[in-house]
Parts: sequence; structure tokens; C-alpha cells
Amino acid sequence: MEVNKIKKPNKLKNIEDEKELKSKVPYINQHFIFNTLNSILSLCRQNSEEARNVVLELSNYLRFNFNVTDKSILLQEEIEYIKSYLYIQKVRFGDRLNCEYYIEEDINFLIPKNSLYNLIDNSIKHGILKKTHGGTITFMITRQMEEIAIRIKDDGVGMEQSQIKQILNGENYGSTSNLNSLYKDLYNAKLEVISTLLIGTYITLYIPIEYIKFV
Repeated sequence: MEVNKIKKPNKLKNIEDEKELKSKVPYINQHFIFNTLNSILSLCRQNSEEARNVVLELSNYLRFNFNVTDKSILLQEEIEYIKSYLYIQKVRFGDRLNCEYYIEEDINFLIPKNSLYNLIDNSIKHGILKKTHGGTITFMITRQMEEIAIRIKDDGVGMEQSQIKQILNGENYGSTSNLNSLYKDLYNAKLEVISTLLIGTYITLYIPIEYIKFV
């Protein structure tokens, strides 16, 4: 009995250590990596300069995933990560994906890691690429009077009004609902979702400046 009492805590500790280790391992989208490597291989035969550029952007993408282990990161770091991701996706999908940026560079503060990246990724996968001819994603960050506005716009397939309601109510509808609760808790932010079927989706996050600690 004495031996069992000793072993049980050790077993529990091992389980806890394993969980902690898993939480620190970065999530890497394997399909994205494999597809990118295939694109690089193809470009090496056609356009070596573009292949080099994709390798650099992939390096930035992977460096971010492996080096940034904190749950919160600087906004400008997330922006650079998103730009690397979009550059690679643009090379992969060509005319089916267009990217536009309107970002004020002097805005920088801590945000939850991958929170904006996940929105961009969803807009591409579930919005733009659902259309045969693709479309355009627009990423905007501006200072407006007493708030920071972060906007992600796509002209993809859009959403049902019931889906928008689920998102705003914090129901189980992926990363957008998570974003709503995360930013509301951190910055008393307001999420606005406007979407029309076959027209596209416009997501805006309004963050009051009084709750932000700029760096």
C-alpha cells in the first residue's frame, strides 16, 4: 500500500508535465506546410527568384510559430506573421486570391496570439476559396477618435444571419466567437459582423483606446 501511495502522485505529475509540454508545442498546419513546399518545388523549375521569396516568407512563418510561445504578442508581430502567410497563399492560389492592406504602423499593443491570423485564415478558407473565381481579402487597422478599429473584409460566399447571431452571442462557432469573448474581456471591445450571402463578410473589432497600453 505504501508503494502505491508513492507511485500515484508521480504518475499524476507525469500526466501534468505531459499536458504542460503539449501546451508549449506550437501548432503547425501540416497541410499548409506540405502544400507550400510543393509550390516551392514547382517554382524552382519556373521562377527561382519567387521560390526564394516564398522560402523567406515560410521561414518567417515557422520562426513565429516556434519562437513565440507566449499567449499574448505585439500587434505588429502578428501583422508580419499574417503578411507572410498571405504572401505564400497568394503564390499558391494566384489570381484566386488578392490581398490588400491599410494599416497604420504606429499602432502597437499586446493582443492574443493568432487571434487575427485565425480570422484571416477563416476568411480565405470558408469565404474566398469557396468561390470558383476566388476574391479579395482586405486587412485594415486604423485609429478612429477614441478607439482602434481592426477590420477584415472579404468578398467570399458570406454567412447566414443565424451564423452571425451565433458569433455575436458567443456560441460555438469557431475562432470568431473566441475573438469576441477574448477582446471583450481584455479591452472591453465590441465586435461587429456584417455579412451577405454571395457578397461577402465584413468583420470589425472596435477597441477603446482607454483600455489599451501602447508600446
